[in-house]
Amino acid sequence: MLQKLLAMAAGAVLIGLVPSPGHAQQALDLGIEAPGVRNFVGGAVGAVPDYVGSDDYTVGIAPAGKVHWDPSERYIRLIASELSVNIIDSKNWSLGPLANYRFGRKNVDDSVVDKMEDIDGTVELGVFGGWTWIGPDDPRQRLNVSLQFQHDVGGVHDGYLVTPSVRYWHPVTRPLTLSIGASTTYGSKNYMSTYFDVTPSDSARSGLSTFSASSGIRDVRIAPMAIYSLSQQWHLAGGLIYSRLVGDAADSPIVSDRGSENQLFGGFGVVYAW
Repeated sequence: MLQKLLAMAAGAVLIGLVPSPGHAQQALDLGIEAPGVRNFVGGAVGAVPDYVGSDDYTVGIAPAGKVHWDPSERYIRLIASELSVNIIDSKNWSLGPLANYRFGRKNVDDSVVDKMEDIDGTVELGVFGGWTWIGPDDPRQRLNVSLQFQHDVGGVHDGYLVTPSVRYWHPVTRPLTLSIGASTTYGSKNYMSTYFDVTPSDSARSGLSTFSASSGIRDVRIAPMAIYSLSQQWHLAGGLIYSRLVGDAADSPIVSDRGSENQLFGGFGVVYAW
């Protein structure tokens, strides 16, 4: 039971954080499937960039929860601003719809970028799927591979994103589990243009050079994590995401002139299981 709860705690830790109100960072997380565990609630607090590509940081918070339909493996899961529903009754496979709220860009700390046209928040809908290998001797040892697709339905960027990810978990001691994950995101032309273009009107207001972004890989990410069990109910976790913006995302003046292609997310989480 303790090992399963540790695995559940690992799944609940939030590296990507929801920003404080008025700031402009999307929630960026690496949610992990945790076969054989049931229900939890939790949350995390930490630091996130002020907007995608910013070198200013703000405090963020992130809720989490996962509830199964007993006795099946189907579940509803909330990780930061993303809600997903697994419709497959399998310990190794997952598949289902997802909904995500993507934060906009307004009232940012950078006085130049703040002069550009505001970007509203929006809702994205999509689908996710994943496969998990579970270690034969310890359920905390596992490898998860997943893929998700999401498309804007709120009329803000009218584009889509595709995100493959992989994560490995390894038990170190009875209360401690370590993990490492990697992922990347491909953005369509509409998505990339909305968040990384500098239009002529933006240029006139801010003084930045005009820029037009094309579709392509937005970033690559690596995310270490550690989970420590205090009891069967309470678990602590902490981790980082290092994200490297690439291609047109890195070349945009809001990043190359005013921000940084190196993005760091750090968080500390608490989980309650039952």
